[in-house]
Amino acid sequence: MASSTRPSEGSAQTQTNTFAYLHLYDSLKLYALAVRKVMNKTDEANQTAAVLDGHQIWSAMRRLSFDGIGTVVSGSNTGLVQMDDLADRAPQFAAFFIAPNREKVLKMVQMTTYRIPNCDGTINRTGCYDLKLTDVMTGFWPSENGAMPPDEPVCGFRGQRCSYTVEIAVGATVLALIMLILLLWLLRRHCQTRALNKMPWRLFSDDFRLIDEEAARSLLSIGSSNTKLSNQSIGGSKKHAILGVNTHATYRRFIQKQPLKFNREDMVLLTAVKDAIHDNINPFLGMAFNDKEEMFILWKFCSRGSVQDIIYNKSMTLDEKFHAAFVRDITLGLEYLHLSKVGFHGLLSPSTCVIDRNWSVRLTDFGLATMLERWQKEGQIQPYKAEEEEEVVKEKRRGSKEKSCPTAFDRRGLKANYNIYCPPEMLKNREQNRRRRMDQSWIQQSVMRRQAGDIYAFGIVMYEILFRDLPFSRNVDLSGQFISLFLAFNWENLLNYCFLEERKGLFRE
Repeated sequence: MASSTRPSEGSAQTQTNTFAYLHLYDSLKLYALAVRKVMNKTDEANQTAAVLDGHQIWSAMRRLSFDGIGTVVSGSNTGLVQMDDLADRAPQFAAFFIAPNREKVLKMVQMTTYRIPNCDGTINRTGCYDLKLTDVMTGFWPSENGAMPPDEPVCGFRGQRCSYTVEIAVGATVLALIMLILLLWLLRRHCQTRALNKMPWRLFSDDFRLIDEEAARSLLSIGSSNTKLSNQSIGGSKKHAILGVNTHATYRRFIQKQPLKFNREDMVLLTAVKDAIHDNINPFLGMAFNDKEEMFILWKFCSRGSVQDIIYNKSMTLDEKFHAAFVRDITLGLEYLHLSKVGFHGLLSPSTCVIDRNWSVRLTDFGLATMLERWQKEGQIQPYKAEEEEEVVKEKRRGSKEKSCPTAFDRRGLKANYNIYCPPEMLKNREQNRRRRMDQSWIQQSVMRRQAGDIYAFGIVMYEILFRDLPFSRNVDLSGQFISLFLAFNWENLLNYCFLEERKGLFRE
């Protein structure tokens, strides 16, 4: 045991001593190379003094490189000896990874030195050498690509190497634009709200005076039966009024039980109705409310009555030119409403198609039907019964031979006869709203559905213009329930096509 152990211990000691002398050898070789370099630059007379001059020897050692010694006995190699600008040896490093079980030692990174260009160590007091790291193991580092991360971030540890001026400028500009757009939108909405709050469509009781039919006839000097006054209404009897100095208007009066409050949607719609201007649109003059417990809705008066008055007057002869002119004017007016901010008529019938002195048809009473219906449901207004009863008495006294024609409102709200101008799904919606409690919200119809309802009503109106009669027998019940059943059982295929969910196109199409 003793004889076998001693050679091993001696061998290890020999290897340690050999490794210690390797660097001594490199040091002596460095000195010898520096001395030779100095002597080669100095003449023979001054060589002894130059060799003894430490500064010259030190200068000769700067940036000097040579291969270090290697030995087979120890298996060691000092590698390349490279001196920096301060005559210090530039180090040679490598990084190794020791496995947890300590069975493997893996080389991860190779570190080599390289000289920094345009560097003088005597000035900046550095060796002018830096380490270059080379990744040896692939996929070892916990980075996105598994490569070794840089020793310093691209922008430095404090971001001092990167300029964010462009990004900051772009971000600030975008933020400023967003704030500017938001500010302009808020300003525009504020201006719109102020304009809506001014209520350009609002009238006061002092702005107009009511006149009777005789005074209106006297005012207009109307004596011909062909230009009879239109006294049909969608909300009580239409009466006559003078707005301002000489604007002849018709009005509908309601009893107002509660102060009316308008939401933004109501005011936007009323403003759009007020601003509607077209050759086939009857101007909306305004609304008077919250005054003397009455509400008035005023429209411009048209002297030749309504399409209903003309087509049901058997003393008048209507040829194809009249039919075409009436249908054309109604089409143009309805198209304008559908493309305007109003979006729909909502109560199209022959009685809401009035005729001016030039025999042009103008659509009237548009856009307000749903609003009036909601107010009646909420108990805020109700039709003026006294005028309705007076109108019924006048009708009996006249004993007219004309057929009774459908109108929109009576003391109960919507008359049964008006149901023929309303598609089944809107009748269903109206019935649902009628049955809803006061604390339940009102079921709104989309503009698209209301436009579809206008097209349905236009078909009925066109039938009346062509045939001067209703599309149903006069002896049948014209309630909404009957019409829904009648249409469902007799025109089922047509309705299935007309009331598909997808849109059929614009009115002109």
